[in-house]
Amino acid sequence: MQARRSLLFFVLLAACSSAGEVSVRGNTVSASNLDYTFGPTPPTWRSITIEGNDVAWFDEATRGTVHVDHTCERSQDTALPALVAHLLLGFTAREFTLEETVPFDGREARHVVLRASLDGVARAIELYVMKKDGCVYDLGFVAPPDRFDAGRAGFAAFAQGFHTGRSPLSPP
Repeated sequence: MQARRSLLFFVLLAACSSAGEVSVRGNTVSASNLDYTFGPTPPTWRSITIEGNDVAWFDEATRGTVHVDHTCERSQDTALPALVAHLLLGFTAREFTLEETVPFDGREARHVVLRASLDGVARAIELYVMKKDGCVYDLGFVAPPDRFDAGRAGFAAFAQGFHTGRSPLSPP
């Protein structure tokens, strides 16, 4: 049941994204007009499908879910804090422990860590949201609060390895 509630977070994300046809080879995701890579995935992460997300994993050890997704629009003028707030729709009792803007793949990203509830179930969440070349990329990790810290190192390495390649507005 807890795994399903963690997945609900990412289903909410799916309603806001436009992944289209996506293929994954190793640590590289390719869509019609873009590609990106991500860092290592720990051996305990099991690939899962969450409709509307590019790639996702479930970690049995932490009962956590990790995802990466993108949305591309030429007129992407929404501020990073607003994009984060959009990803957190449906969560209540939000308590941020970290809110910062950090360098990320040659741009700025909004990095947040918080505890919140979804349908009365406590969750710990870490997100990176970045805009680059007409696209928004979001990377997330959600787990029960008592297991969250055990999964953060794996998620950090995964996120630090994120790099975009081809995109709709990148130079040829």
